[in-house]
Amino acid sequence: MRRIGVLLVLLAASVLTPAALADGDPASDVLIVQKVFYPYYSNTPKDSVEQLNATVAEANKKGFPIRVAVITSPYDLGAVSALWGKPQPYARFLSLELAFAFKGPLLIVSPKGYGYVDRTKPVPAKLALVRTVPIGKGNEGLVESADRAVRRLATNAGVQLPAPAPKSSGSGSSMDTIVIAIAAALGALLVIAIELFRRRRRRRATAQPESAH
Repeated sequence: MRRIGVLLVLLAASVLTPAALADGDPASDVLIVQKVFYPYYSNTPKDSVEQLNATVAEANKKGFPIRVAVITSPYDLGAVSALWGKPQPYARFLSLELAFAFKGPLLIVSPKGYGYVDRTKPVPAKLALVRTVPIGKGNEGLVESADRAVRRLATNAGVQLPAPAPKSSGSGSSMDTIVIAIAAALGALLVIAIELFRRRRRRRATAQPESAH
């Protein structure tokens, strides 16, 4: 049973490690290889996240390259949390971090407002354009606002994107997925522990008569 306890601790550590390893600026690491950054712990419904991913992917496919960072809290900024509440300066900072890999339009969406740069430079007209999109409440509202802002920027650039897919009533959240995965793993470990316990009891039961002789 002690071994099972160790396995449970290791499982919990594997889930919590990504948070512990968040470095100076998590978004700068993610946006090198992905087109959208949003916190994995944000408890955002999957439908909204998948729609934003699809919108950004389609915009890139049709000739409007863009990266999007959805910032929900100061924690998402890592070591540069001093830029919380300053989305435009953060957009400039992040664009410089990404400049060796990406120099196109970069959109920041946060509860404190929008940030927008292109080729590491502010574009006041485009920033004013995205600011006409109201920022929704909560993490889901942020992601949906990001989707609408990307669409508005794409339209302004002459790129037409397909209408958003209808939401499914049973959509779960990214946090739900993590919880389900943990529950499934714990359930599997419990089954293994019970089976090991039963086998040990059977071995002891068969060994006792032999020792009696």
